[in-house]
Order: sequence, then structure tokens, then C-alpha cells
Amino acid sequence: PTRRSSDLLIFLLLENKRTANDKLGFVERSVDMENIKLSHTLKSYSMVFLVGIFIGCICRLLDYCSLDSLWGFSSIQTLLGFWIITNTIIVLLSTSNKCAGISSFLYMFGMTLSFYGLQAILGMFIPLFSGGFRKSLFILFSLLSIPCAIAAFVLYYWNKDNVLSSLLYSLPVGALVAETIAISFYFLEHHTFLFQLLMDIIGAVVFSVLFFKKVKHRKLYIIGIVLSSLVFYFIFPW
Repeated sequence: PTRRSSDLLIFLLLENKRTANDKLGFVERSVDMENIKLSHTLKSYSMVFLVGIFIGCICRLLDYCSLDSLWGFSSIQTLLGFWIITNTIIVLLSTSNKCAGISSFLYMFGMTLSFYGLQAILGMFIPLFSGGFRKSLFILFSLLSIPCAIAAFVLYYWNKDNVLSSLLYSLPVGALVAETIAISFYFLEHHTFLFQLLMDIIGAVVFSVLFFKKVKHRKLYIIGIVLSSLVFYFIFPW
């Protein structure tokens, strides 16, 4: 009986150690996921470009959805909210101004390339995508990748410990709030774009809370959100 008790005790100790190691491994993996960062390397830029290619293909394939459906899946990429949310994430994951700018450009260009490239390929087999490669639109949106890159480069300065950082943090939130208001009116009238509306609401709430915890001048941050919301709402042609 004594030997059996000792064996049982050893077994329980080994099981507890294995369980503790499993928990420690899970925690370490969680920490690794939290430390995902974009860097000024070819590997990082290649990954961002491929993500842009993938997202562009998804957006193009969503054109299969009805134009006037409740969710409006076919128009996800036509509004600002989608671009604001994804590019804000890129800035948050970047490790420098240069990294943020280049990553944003490659992401946007990759999306544009696959979006119009896939249309040309699918158009050879599916009438819905007929029209060939739309060179003028491809050039236009490729050029628009440049101001997106500049915006990402500037927004990265929110990591500086100064008053300007609080204002920079407020800009993407203000833009999302403005679009949320605009889409809300459109949704009530036309009963579509529900997905975009929910996406903007969630993005605005998540970013506003996240940035509120980061900024040191919180009153200025809130004022910046209100002012930028008004500016985006009345200036942008919704």
C-alpha cells in the first residue's frame, strides 16, 4: 500500500507539472500573438502585400452579392470605414514611420492590383465581371495609395509623448464616427449597408476606448474626436 501511495503521489505531481507547463506554453503563445509587429524588412513588407492581395480578392468576389441587399456585402470596399480600420491597424502594428507608410502603400496597392486583376481574369468566364482590366480605375486607386501611405506615416507620430499625439489618435475615430452617422441615415432610408454600419460602429468603439487609454491629454482627445467628426461629415461627399 505504501508503494502504491508513493506511485500515485509521483503520478499526481507529474500531471500537475505537465498541466502547469501546458498553461505556461499557452500564456507564452498568447504573449507572442500580442507582440506581432510590422518591421522595416522584406519579409514584413511581403506579408503585408500578400494580405492586401488576399483582401482585394475577397472584396472582388463579394461582387457576387446583390447590390441592394440588407447587408450590402458587395460595397464593403466602397466606403471609407473599411480603409480607415485596416490602415489604422497597420499603423498600430508598425515599428516606425517609414514602416507604417510603406506597409500602408503596399497593402492598398496589393488590394487594388488583385481587385482589378481578378476582375479581368474572371471576366473571361463570368459575365458579371465582364469589362476587361479597367486600367484607368487601377491607376486612379493605385495613386490614392500614396496619400494613404502619407497619412499612415504621419499618424505614427501619435507614439510621441506630446499634445499632437492626442489629436492624431482622435482622427481615425472621428472619421469613423462621421461615416457611422452618414450611413445610419442612408440605412434608415434605403435599408442597406448594414454590414458597413456595424463595422464602423464596432471600429469606432474599439479604437476610441483603446486610444483613450493611451492618450495623456484626454480632454483634447475627446475634443479632437468631436471636431474631426464634424469636419469629415460636412466636407466628405457621402
